[in-house]
Amino acid sequence: MNIETKREVFSWVKAIGIALVIGFILKYFVFRPVGVLSYSMEPTLKEGDVVILWKFGYNFKEPKRGDIIVINNEDKIQDKSLVKRIIGLPKENIKIKDQKVYIDSKELKPDYTDKTTDSSKKIDIVIPKEKYFAMGDNRPNSRDSRDKSVGLIDEDNIEGKVIFRIWPLNRFGTVK
Repeated sequence: MNIETKREVFSWVKAIGIALVIGFILKYFVFRPVGVLSYSMEPTLKEGDVVILWKFGYNFKEPKRGDIIVINNEDKIQDKSLVKRIIGLPKENIKIKDQKVYIDSKELKPDYTDKTTDSSKKIDIVIPKEKYFAMGDNRPNSRDSRDKSVGLIDEDNIEGKVIFRIWPLNRFGTVK
């Protein structure tokens, strides 16, 4: 192998190595694909959808109502990551009655769903600092902050914000 061939091979190995390092950094520290494993976010997200999680989403700003997030909940339940929508923010009073959600005595608008909210479980709490109340858009069929197996979401357990759907291709695009 002559010197020019060795340089060409080294150049290719270096380019592939740099691409792998950049890909690793992006996947583990910036963006991550997440599969939606249940129907609790329908109609916004369907079981089998694949979304992109922006991991830096909350490094520079606080989560806000309406954001769709991925919650690391592995210490509480089997499903390691849950995809839910932030409904209640720290220090707010959340009340569910008459099949509606109230925040600080005002009805939640927009409600982010076309389904009624089960009010058989009495919810009337003030959310502590650094905690969030999250619900699925499919309110009758969602294991979320209303359920003791999930509870209020610690800020540290929010993995990031869902920003984009990449699968299925016919629904490719931003997620709201």
